[in-house]
Order: sequence, then C-alpha cells, then structure tokens
Amino acid sequence: MTALDRVGLRLKNDRDKREAVVTVLPFSDDEIERARADTPAVFNRLHLDNCGAALMPKPVLDTVRAHLALEEKVGGYVAQEQQSQAHEQVYASLASLLGGNLRNFALTSSAVDAWNKAFYSVPLSKGDNIVTAYNEYCSNYVGFLAQSKRHGVEVRVARPDTEGKLDLEHLESLIDKRTKLVAIATVPSSSGQVNPVAEVGRIARAHDVLYLLDACQAVGQLPVNVEELGCDMMTGTSRKFLRGPRGTGFLYISDRALDAFEPAMMSNQAAVWVGPEQYDLRADARRYEDWERSVGNQLGFGAAIDYLRTLGSERAFATTQMRAAELREKLYALKTVTGTCPKDASAAIITFNKTGMAAAEVKAHLAEQNIGVQVANVLHTRLDLERRGIETTVRVSPHYYNTSEEIDRFVEAVDALKA
Repeated sequence: MTALDRVGLRLKNDRDKREAVVTVLPFSDDEIERARADTPAVFNRLHLDNCGAALMPKPVLDTVRAHLALEEKVGGYVAQEQQSQAHEQVYASLASLLGGNLRNFALTSSAVDAWNKAFYSVPLSKGDNIVTAYNEYCSNYVGFLAQSKRHGVEVRVARPDTEGKLDLEHLESLIDKRTKLVAIATVPSSSGQVNPVAEVGRIARAHDVLYLLDACQAVGQLPVNVEELGCDMMTGTSRKFLRGPRGTGFLYISDRALDAFEPAMMSNQAAVWVGPEQYDLRADARRYEDWERSVGNQLGFGAAIDYLRTLGSERAFATTQMRAAELREKLYALKTVTGTCPKDASAAIITFNKTGMAAAEVKAHLAEQNIGVQVANVLHTRLDLERRGIETTVRVSPHYYNTSEEIDRFVEAVDALKA
C-alpha cells in the first residue's frame, strides 16, 4: 500500500452540531479488480474521461437492456406500468444518496434540463440581481445573460481571492435586498477546483436568498448532502461519476423553493386539469417532470446509484480522490507538462497542456493508443479560463476503477509525446 493509499478521504460530519473528521479508507486492490470485472470496457480502453461520461457497470447495462427487452414484448406504456414499483425506487435511491425526502426529487432528461427548469422558474424583474462565481459553467451563465437581456436583471460575479479560491467575503458583499438567487457550481467542468458550497449555503440562508447548486461534476466523486449544503435547488446527471446512462438527470428542490414559485412551464405532469379554467398543481418536485421519458435509462440511473451504495459510496469517493491525487502528482512532475488547474484543485478533474502541442493534438495522439481524455475549452468556463490566459487544455478525470498501473501508463504516454 502506497502513501496515497493510506491517506484515504477526510470527511467532515457536522451532524448534531458536532464536527468530527473521519478518515475513510479507499478500496483494496481486490475490490478494485472486482469493480473492473463489472466494467467490461476497462479491458479494451484506458478511460480517463469520467467527468464527461463514465463507463457503465454490468448491473446498469443489464437493467437498461432488460427494460428495452420488456418494451419489445409489451410496448412502452405497458412496460412502464409493469416497472412502476422499480421506477419509484429510483427516487428513494436518490434521497438515500443525497439526503432530503423523496418528494423533493424530480427525474429529468439531463442536468441542464433540470437546471433550466429550476432557474427559469425563479421570478425575476428589472432591478433584481443574481450572484454567481467566476468559474460558473457556460450553459448556466448563458441563462443568466438571457434573463439579464429579457428582464433587466444584473449578473454579479464573485471573484477569486489572492490564492485563487472563491472569495466568500466578496460573494457576500454582492448580496443585497434585490438579490433573488445565488447560483454556483460545486466543481467547474474545466478544473478540479472545489468551491466552498456549504459556506455559500450558509451565506445564502443568512440573507434569506434562494440557492441553486450545480452538482453535475460532484455527485458520484464527492460526498454531497442537500441538507448539509443548505441548497434550495440542486441539479446533477447520471452519466458522469455516477456511472449511469446518458439522457437522465435529477432536480432536487426544497419545500421552501416549492412554496416560493411555480414551474415556468406547465404540463399534464405538473398539474391536473380539474376544470375548464382550473388546474391543481402537484405538491411535490415532480411538477418539474415531463410525461415523456426514457424509463429504461431512468431505471439504469437508479441501478447506478444502488451499485455505488452497494460498493460503499464514501469508500468509492475516497478511492477516486486518491487516484486523482496520484495522477495529478505524477503528471505535473513531467518537465514537458504545464498544469492548468488552480493551485487548490483536489477533485478528480486534472487539466494540463503539453509543451509544443495543442490540446486537441494530445487528445488525438492518446486516442491512437486507446486512451480516452477530453479537451476543455475557454467556451466552457470563460470567466475563469480567460482570466488565466487558457484557450484550451487537456482534461483528464480518473475513477475508482482506474488502477495505479493505468495511471503510470497514461503518464508515460504523455511523456513520450513529441511535438
């Protein structure tokens, strides 16, 4: 066992107003091998794009395939009816992993779909303002700009401090009586920086402002609990670190937010048409759902959560973070590599550039060796990357099913690349 193996993941737990630091040990080599045995693709490909779309394990694949087979036999509507109990369990699985109650979760077609449904439902008018962070995701920021254009809403951006971290004092100073929403991402898509989202939650609550948290890159690789983070709304996806299928996501919306506003768009899933000029709105978060959905993929989403919980979610998180620390340390030690993550980056997203090579070239050359990475672009988190003079950068994201041997193979492959 290496020094990194012994570090584990230090988790803070302040339940019952007590703070304790618990060291969670990562998976053993045998446990990692069992996870790899459940993941057929690892034997054909070195997959390091898990923050894009992770490899699905067999139980997830089996669940999706079984539902498609059922639809083949009885049709989509009947298959949904027959799977209603299993489908209901998906909400329970979400609540077990993320905290909160079943009534506060909705299933959506993606994280962006969930975020849009929440954000565009927040009532805004001219003179109001939204507070966000310098490393906010492009899709979210485009939403801010759209509402600014439509309603005359001001977008206020909390800057980084002198160490490159989110400046909480500056963020709080931006909040005033016309602030209608604080909206940030836990982990940006273009680095392994982790924003202090629990502290932001406390600030938002102290000022009685709604708090929308994009947890897309956090859920599945880091501990996330909606109650401890103090968010009113949270969004995420199935396909990234949770290892579920594409085309599924979730929205958490608190009782406070449910009481504060109605969905911007209504459908027969959100409300019941009870009279010629009257509808009754659902009381729970499913008012944000659509009737049309991929039941098979949503069942696969539930299977992915259950798989993680069966393995042991906190130990899975510890293993992923251990592997990320190992990769970052070894990669950044190469003389021909420039790390492009902020100094405090610790999550399982590592970014870098190779001397004399464009990021797209690095990705292409690695793909020839059956190594999968991704390119992060200034378009993804413009305010952050543009400020740091980064146009493009190679993005690498390991998971608990990656091994030390794979990390070494990747680092050696990067080192061997010639401009």
